[in-house]
Amino acid sequence: MKKEIYIFCPDCRGKFEVERTDITEGEILECSLCGAEIEVLQEQPIKIRLLSEDNEG
Repeated sequence: MKKEIYIFCPDCRGKFEVERTDITEGEILECSLCGAEIEVLQEQPIKIRLLSEDNEG
């Protein structure tokens, strides 16, 4: 049984659904609404941040 949760995009502020198994520290998610890349910083509680080109590398 899949378990989905909702994430609020820090870029577009929209709410999108991801599978709970995709929420692992260091994982990069993509907002299904605006395409922004979002990094999972912490699993419990969930902490995320928007990846910008300045943060990469």
